[in-house]
Amino acid sequence: MAIKFNRVDFKYKGHDKKGYLALSNINLSIDGEGEFITLIGETGSGKTTLVQHMNALLVADSGSVDVYGIRVEKEAVKKKRIRLNPIRKKVGLVFQFPEYQLFEETVLKDITFGPKNFGVSEEKAVETAKRVIKIVGLDESYLDRSPFNLSGGEKKRVSIAGILAMEPDILILDEPTSGLDPLGRNALLKVFFDIHEKLNKTVIIITHDMNTVYEYAKRVLVMRDSYLVYDGDPVNLFTTKNIQNWNLDTPDVLELTRRLESDLNITLKTRPRSAAALTEALEEVLR
Repeated sequence: MAIKFNRVDFKYKGHDKKGYLALSNINLSIDGEGEFITLIGETGSGKTTLVQHMNALLVADSGSVDVYGIRVEKEAVKKKRIRLNPIRKKVGLVFQFPEYQLFEETVLKDITFGPKNFGVSEEKAVETAKRVIKIVGLDESYLDRSPFNLSGGEKKRVSIAGILAMEPDILILDEPTSGLDPLGRNALLKVFFDIHEKLNKTVIIITHDMNTVYEYAKRVLVMRDSYLVYDGDPVNLFTTKNIQNWNLDTPDVLELTRRLESDLNITLKTRPRSAAALTEALEEVLR
């Protein structure tokens, strides 16, 4: 296992002595390759807090998180008995707002900052920047541009390129498609899936979009009031009981499938997870 949570609790300190419990008794294992995971739950359920433990931006109050063989515990971090840079090279986190990660005067300098900080030569860092800018769907002309003059979608792609340049095994994205139109959302999701499939990386996406969950995820994690309440298959997630208990929206394709089966008095052989798959399933039944 690349990441393993063992009975992790975490509380944000507040003005009062009680504070705010964000994670409760989290037990979770994640592979370093082959996983495409979506993490969902209501606002304040603990999603972002959970992923920030995966690269030691936050450290558990009790329990432990093992990241690539390094045990991250409060006392060890406090006394600097472990190095955090190797963890953050292995597990890359892209924040919800890319402006938080863009600060250099050019896109090239922004992308090469991370690799150079880990000891990569200028020449190698530039080569890497030219490679990853294409992976995220932009061309080399962007490298000379200011990141602050880009569109929201372009900024997100550049911030992803900056993390990819450090060659992490696990890529975590916090609400990466928020604020994008459907076309931009689909284009960016294809980039993430290509990164997962072609580069064999584990991708973890925090999202509120159930269409993304249903179509792309191989595994779904659901947070609810600081607890991990579901860890499993996306198709099995969307039962009536789960939708009601956890305030989930029904994915559009699933809703349409149910209506068509009812209206046409048919039963599809599979549960289509995309519009294209639904079309194929209907054609097979109606031949």
